[in-house]
Amino acid sequence: MIPLPTFLGLLLVTSEESNNPSRWRRRTAKRRERTEQILTGIETSGVLPPPLYDAYRRGNKHLSRSCDGIPTLLNSPIDWDKLDGTIDPIRGGKIRPDTPRGARKRAQVEAFAYVVSELLKNSSKDRHSTVSSAIKGTTIIDAGSGAGNLAIPLAYLLDMETSEDFDNHEIDMLAIDVNEIALQRLAERAASIPTIGGNSAIAKIRTLGADLANADIIMKDIPSDQDVIVVSLHACGAASDYAMNLAYKRDAPFVICPCCTAKSLTKRDDSKNSNSHNTVKASSEDYGMNTSFKRSGATDDITYPRSKWLNNAIMSLDATNNSSKSHRKNEYALLAKVADVGLGPQTPTQQREHQRRSKKIIELDRLASSSENHGYETDLFRIQHHDPREYGKGELLLGAKKGSVAADVFSSLHVKYTE
Repeated sequence: MIPLPTFLGLLLVTSEESNNPSRWRRRTAKRRERTEQILTGIETSGVLPPPLYDAYRRGNKHLSRSCDGIPTLLNSPIDWDKLDGTIDPIRGGKIRPDTPRGARKRAQVEAFAYVVSELLKNSSKDRHSTVSSAIKGTTIIDAGSGAGNLAIPLAYLLDMETSEDFDNHEIDMLAIDVNEIALQRLAERAASIPTIGGNSAIAKIRTLGADLANADIIMKDIPSDQDVIVVSLHACGAASDYAMNLAYKRDAPFVICPCCTAKSLTKRDDSKNSNSHNTVKASSEDYGMNTSFKRSGATDDITYPRSKWLNNAIMSLDATNNSSKSHRKNEYALLAKVADVGLGPQTPTQQREHQRRSKKIIELDRLASSSENHGYETDLFRIQHHDPREYGKGELLLGAKKGSVAADVFSSLHVKYTE
């Protein structure tokens, strides 16, 4: 309980600030006003991204401000209580039970399992007709795997599928993270999981300690006779962009749930030692507890905004700054920081709205770049039980090469639109 003198003092300070707004309050108000100007300008500019998902294909003339502007992916829940505890991202991942975070983590894994399973089932059908018989299996890359809250249950759940579903197609999981302490934890968890039918699905999980920016080096670890699917759950900042780059290397589909957008704007610790993202250097002692943060910034070859669409939309906001690259970067930086705001009961309503609208634009920018520069068809969904007004990291980015089986799979997934 707050002592009465302290409480009265707080009331006095609050009263004084209401009569004489502090510099901080004025600065905050100005920043929110500018954020609203940028968001409204982009949403109503008429400069639309490529057709990313059905909401746009149905003829919308501007970006929806509604929290329901992104369709929700519909998938069946998993009965986690019937699985070994190590598989469960709550029990095995040591997340506090009966918390919103635990429920969200389960929902995230369920969404990934649904999409990847659909990709594998349909690609196995296609192998009989159009895909070379030289392809012997699929490597699923978990980019930024951490301690395995996605890789472990995904490998286990896919191995539970019948052999008929995947046509005896070999599935290999490659968990990549720059934090080798996290990878050691993943290996320890995997070793304690019981086998399925005498075969260890978890034995198919390989780990690789590497910076996600080293795309060429990572791809050397994947045999040429393997298809590739890239998944990534909450790889911070630019790490989500690196995960997409891994997919581009093999024209592979990606399923990505990004987070911490503002971290992409931070300076990488090793940038002075690197001329390109394929020569990023790191000594063995760098791969410790803080390495994920150290590698969440972008290398010089990744620029923001990512797409021509958002660049043009931002340029349209102010004709006097159309030729200013630094102007566009500053406007993007403001959106990225607003999109990264943590939401809680104390968050003002306008700030919640700005966070949600900014996050949508940041993710559409990533997908527009994928379409413009790599010939991908893309979709943007929301994971079930992830209300954007309460939690700002529930968007699921899907992309696949135009005309591919994976692109057809994405277009046929079960979704729900809320009008």
